[in-house]
Amino acid sequence: MSTGKIILLVFGVFVLLVSFGLLAGGGALIWVDNTLKDSQGFYTTETIQLEKDSYALVTTPADIDLRAAWLWDWGNLATFKVEGSNNDSSKQIFMGVAEEADIQAYLSGVEYDEITRFRIHPYRVNYRNHPGTSEPAAPTSQTFWTASAHGAGTQTLEWELETGSYSLVLMNADGSAGVDLITVLGAKVPLLFGVSVGLLVGGVVVLIGGAFMVYIAVRRSQIITQNPD
Repeated sequence: MSTGKIILLVFGVFVLLVSFGLLAGGGALIWVDNTLKDSQGFYTTETIQLEKDSYALVTTPADIDLRAAWLWDWGNLATFKVEGSNNDSSKQIFMGVAEEADIQAYLSGVEYDEITRFRIHPYRVNYRNHPGTSEPAAPTSQTFWTASAHGAGTQTLEWELETGSYSLVLMNADGSAGVDLITVLGAKVPLLFGVSVGLLVGGVVVLIGGAFMVYIAVRRSQIITQNPD
């Protein structure tokens, strides 16, 4: 086999490997779309138990930049949802999303726990405790929340992603210490199905191209071997 044929064969095998990755990714997203999506179109987690003795549970700030989506007119890329209830029937739940700076000012001097890592399978939540001696004002009395929900029983918070640095805060609605909640997290991603189909179609196209490259390299080598003259 000549050097050119070897290079063609190597590239063909590489393209085939890429196609397998695209097909696997597209298939996985199709599976997620068919099995984890609820009736409202949200991909949801299993029930999550969150319990700490502090005044609040706060997620690590998420830095979100959607300027590219605005330039390309992609619309709403994702909607975030939290369903939660308080295990203590005498207390109501509060869930709120706000910018990091506002949350830091609100919880200044207050003991709270930051959720630094969250894993679904197997279930595990890691916290970092922030000590404090002050008592916070009731979160329902604050006006800086970008989106919030509170009340007795199961409450639902929905928030469309925005550019900025945001965190989710979970508390008792009266601001008291001892947070014991049951939550379910969800996300609606309208583009996910289109992305999965695109990966599958792209995978098939790349697979055909890679197979053709391998066929040409091997076939021509066979012809040359059979006709050495």
